[in-house]
Amino acid sequence: MQKIEKYLAVFICIAVCVQRLSMAIGSICWGISIALSLYLLHYYYKNKQLKELAKNFKGYYIAFGIFAICILPSLYFSSDFKDGIKDYAEMCIYRMTPFFMVTLFIQNKTWLRNIFLVFLFATGIDSVVAVGQLMLGYSSRGWGFGGNTLNLASLLCIVIPILLIIILDSHFSEKTKNICKIILVLCIGGLLAGKSRGAWLTVAIVAPLVSGIYIIKSKKAIIVTLAVLVGLGTFFANSDTFKNRLVSTANVTTDSSNVERILIWKSCIRMIEDYPVLGVGLGEFKNFYDNGYQEAESKVSLVHAHNNILQICVESGLVGLFGFLYLAFYIFVKNLIDWRKDKNPYSLMIWGAWLAFMSFGMFDLTMHHSAVTKAMWFLFGCILVFKNRRIYI
Repeated sequence: MQKIEKYLAVFICIAVCVQRLSMAIGSICWGISIALSLYLLHYYYKNKQLKELAKNFKGYYIAFGIFAICILPSLYFSSDFKDGIKDYAEMCIYRMTPFFMVTLFIQNKTWLRNIFLVFLFATGIDSVVAVGQLMLGYSSRGWGFGGNTLNLASLLCIVIPILLIIILDSHFSEKTKNICKIILVLCIGGLLAGKSRGAWLTVAIVAPLVSGIYIIKSKKAIIVTLAVLVGLGTFFANSDTFKNRLVSTANVTTDSSNVERILIWKSCIRMIEDYPVLGVGLGEFKNFYDNGYQEAESKVSLVHAHNNILQICVESGLVGLFGFLYLAFYIFVKNLIDWRKDKNPYSLMIWGAWLAFMSFGMFDLTMHHSAVTKAMWFLFGCILVFKNRRIYI
């Protein structure tokens, strides 16, 4: 089984690293990973070992199950049941499979460490590509390996808190810290190149929350932090493009992106008022929005709510929202309690990364970023195995 586990680790790693660069290669590797996981699932179930493997992650599995069950009733209202089933399977099953694969079947600490760090390094390279795209004039905003600029932005919001904790916490080796320092610099470049104001705001909120407890205890960390802040401040002050972009974050009157988000949020509230319990149906947001709910002032017909909570509540009602909030609060509360109890840095990693995902999800539909959500559940799976086995990389 060790050989199968290694193959699984390799294919998961390839899939999560290249899925935005090549959807075809990513899909093939995910398919192989799923096949290997099903084989291992059957093997461990037949040998009555599955329960033992799952016991440390039972609470997360239950939270996933509650979320999936609460979304299920909205399938009934989908105009195309086949499309509804596809959307449901994508959101509630497929995108979460990396979490189950890693927590159940990747037990070798060397392989786990390797695939975790390889993915972080790949994200750094992704960021370098985004910087290159901006500097070489391919676009006014860098997007990295693929997708759109908000895909990379949401991924960086998740990764940066993890990198900060590894760099600042004493449990991790100097070698790992040095690797993560390089990756962090690259990711900051990618964050700037993407020019996502929502991502800038998210990192500005989350980064101090996860790093502040470390920084205040170290004079060196305080000096480095001040130097970084001065450097970033100088960069923005001397670049009209970035300065104007930053200032426009608070512009809710003439900035079209901000205005359209506010208008679609108003439309969402009206849809929720009319369909409060089970929503308009999974995958039906666009149909209802275009047929009677788009605000008169809106100049653009957006395809989604640009907000996780509103999107889920519109399509799946208060029942679906309950499931999503149960999952969200379980992750928040579980890891906050664990961190307060033993100050395990892995608990803080998950708490900070999840806070970033949820915060950025107030401005964009991060739940529907397939590559990003799979990457996040992959990272969370790795971190939880590290945490439960007390493995410090």
